[in-house]
Amino acid sequence: MLEASRWRRLALAIGQLSRPRSLAFGLLAAHSLWPLTAIAETASAPELEENPYLYLDWFPKSQLDPRLRSQVSPICGGMFVEPLRAYPDSDKLPEESPLRATADSSDWLENGTAQLRGNVHITQGYRQLFADQVDVNREENTAYLSGAIEMREPGMLVRGKAAEVHTDSKAASIEDATYVVHEDTAHGSARFASREASGELILTEGNYTRCEPDDVFWRMIGGEIAIDNVERQGTARNVRLEIADVPVFYFPYLRFPVGDERLSGFLFPSISNSDENGWDIAVPYYWNIAPQLDATIAPRYVQYRGTGLELEGRHLSPAFSTELRLAGLPDDEGGNDEDARRLINEGFPEDLVLPAKGEDRWYVNLNQLGGTGGLWRTKIDYTRVSDPDYFRDLDNAEIKVPQNVSARAMTSLGQSAQASLTTEHWFASLRAQEYQQLVKDRFDTYSQLPRLNVNGNYKWDDWQLLLEHEITTFDHQDTQTIQYIADVDDPDSVTTSTRDFVNATRAYANYSFGWDKQWLWGFFNPQINGIYLGYELAETFLADPDMNTPEASAAQISIDSGLFFERYGNLFQQEYVQTLEPRLFLMASTDADQNDFLNVSNSSSDGGNDLLYDTSLFTFSYDQLFRDSRFNGHDRIDDADRASFGLTTRFIDPRSGRDLFAASAGQIFYSEASRIELREFIEDVPRSEFAARLESRPTDALRISSEVIYHDTDHTINRGNVTLRYLDDDFRLLNASYRYLRKEEVYDSTDTYLIQGPVKQIDLSAAWPVNDRLSLLARANYDLTFERELEYLAGIEYDTCCYRTRLLWRRELDNDLADVVPPEELEFDEGVYIELQLKGLAGIGGSVTRILTQGIANFEQREVLKQ
Repeated sequence: MLEASRWRRLALAIGQLSRPRSLAFGLLAAHSLWPLTAIAETASAPELEENPYLYLDWFPKSQLDPRLRSQVSPICGGMFVEPLRAYPDSDKLPEESPLRATADSSDWLENGTAQLRGNVHITQGYRQLFADQVDVNREENTAYLSGAIEMREPGMLVRGKAAEVHTDSKAASIEDATYVVHEDTAHGSARFASREASGELILTEGNYTRCEPDDVFWRMIGGEIAIDNVERQGTARNVRLEIADVPVFYFPYLRFPVGDERLSGFLFPSISNSDENGWDIAVPYYWNIAPQLDATIAPRYVQYRGTGLELEGRHLSPAFSTELRLAGLPDDEGGNDEDARRLINEGFPEDLVLPAKGEDRWYVNLNQLGGTGGLWRTKIDYTRVSDPDYFRDLDNAEIKVPQNVSARAMTSLGQSAQASLTTEHWFASLRAQEYQQLVKDRFDTYSQLPRLNVNGNYKWDDWQLLLEHEITTFDHQDTQTIQYIADVDDPDSVTTSTRDFVNATRAYANYSFGWDKQWLWGFFNPQINGIYLGYELAETFLADPDMNTPEASAAQISIDSGLFFERYGNLFQQEYVQTLEPRLFLMASTDADQNDFLNVSNSSSDGGNDLLYDTSLFTFSYDQLFRDSRFNGHDRIDDADRASFGLTTRFIDPRSGRDLFAASAGQIFYSEASRIELREFIEDVPRSEFAARLESRPTDALRISSEVIYHDTDHTINRGNVTLRYLDDDFRLLNASYRYLRKEEVYDSTDTYLIQGPVKQIDLSAAWPVNDRLSLLARANYDLTFERELEYLAGIEYDTCCYRTRLLWRRELDNDLADVVPPEELEFDEGVYIELQLKGLAGIGGSVTRILTQGIANFEQREVLKQ
């Protein structure tokens, strides 16, 4: 330690070189000697000596204490740990702290140079400097360091063998440097490293990686790399990307994020290959326009279709959040479809078999939310494509489809705009809605231009008054024609179908008053309703033009009630609570004369002569037993007098509240009076199907469910399914399901090909770890009716702290000609896909993640758990 008088003179001399008192070395931080608290309590001295990367603050798991070890992901081998700063003022800013120094010896020369020799340690606030020798030149405002140099500040370490520090500009340059950015696991080396006054670290002839020191899979090497740890971004000039020591890309200029911050620049391309489209390559560019605005622009090349462009823009403001997605591919070349070529050679029209060939293909999606959290709100959800086959032919390479379903499984797209106002007791909304059908043999649904809702809600203790009003104008072109192939073996069988539409304005009102009383042992909810339904019809195509204002009304009373019984038990040393929950629902309605809603037009095709604009029957299930209406929509008044009885029993884990097992069953019993269905009245069906449901969660990771709909008159199962879902904390994912839907068998005109039959499908999928890093991926979706696979997936995933790669094989049924050829003649599309994600840099092959998310249930949840 320097003598007190000599230290005061040295501190004064150094302090005079830079005001405020600071060496301004820039990359100075913490304490030099490693505290043993970062090392495992059981670690021995030989284990410490076997860590070759200790100089980078790196510790393998075996040398971490239990607290730190628990923070390391299973796929990682260790972590960077900063040493403790156990010296005075270590938690203060440098400009607010005095400068302190220690050395084995020091000299003050007459030319104004201060010399410190041996184990030099200089601190000022949180900044630190270690060196063998330090020479401070007062006249030049520089300090020269040599020997084993170590510069630290929170989150950053730089080492070197020689350095020059400009104390006035707070800049420093280091020779033969190594560096670490702890939080982002970034590290590397450089022939020269300079720390600019702005805080930017510039590496000359250096390298950069975010891999673990003992497993560097990728790194950037080359001319100049700049890392701005304040703005959290980096730039590189004349660098190459090496993967497994093999150069794969050269970048004259590249920007990359340091951490998770957004940054403009090219992303890695998306590359895939399929039989129909050939090579599909998109090169996205991310543009960070402003903190509240960004965009992704992706030129796209599809080998057998042409060149297009995709665009995604996002904007956020205090009042609105907006997302816009656009994609276009002009003059589609038609793809490489062997089945289509065969049909064309047999004489079928090309514009029917390949309707998109030569056409401009496009996709647009706009999502906007406004006024969130206030009295008023707006919502725009607009999605439209150029043609019904867009998603099956192209999908999107980089721009994601917003709906959480497979794009190829969509049957329609919606375009809507809505504005609403909410007060304490009233809610009002005005909405315009249109639809685009993606199924060729279906007609477009009606547009709602507009729909006005005004609903009231008043509540006094357990009493409640609901006031529902709706006025909707339904609009459609008067006549629509479609073209289709009646016989796949006869090119002359191409024919057309025409349907007429009756436009209308519909008024609907429903007033209900009820008492909703609940106790620990049960509940009782009586309710009375008054319902009105009326139309003003356009006279075009009406069978009787004088019947252009049909209407109906009804008064209803319903009672929903239930009881809860429970008892405690113990089975196999497992405590449980068993419940018995009977439930009774009663409903009676006055006669609602709805005959005028049936057969109103001259059209006879596809049932188009009934007033059905937005209404369908709910899919029957156990929950449907206790609904006050069987209809989804307001084109019918549910006038069925009925009594529904259901019974549920549960076995509950009293500690977690989890249902170990639950079973429910029930049925609806109707009065002898007729009841209306969608297109007819029914009189001779005294009861519904029998609905049963089973659910079980024996563990937090495992869920089992099943539902059966049984027709007790015909003694047939009309619908059933069983599903198993498993996802645990070790990221083991397993799904198994079977579903059945009873349908009559329908054959073609020659009774050779089965066109329609009962739905019987098995779906198995898994993402199963072999070890902490390697996982197997698989899916098998098989159709038992047609004895064919719908989709097969098989692949592997290798995941580390540094990178993740997935190799996937996929075989799926090609449905492009599903409306043209018999089901058994559909061909399969096969492909091999690869995804490589360089963590902290970019990724290749993002379509693999979309395939797995759409094909394997809970795969997205698994991804969240692994983060």
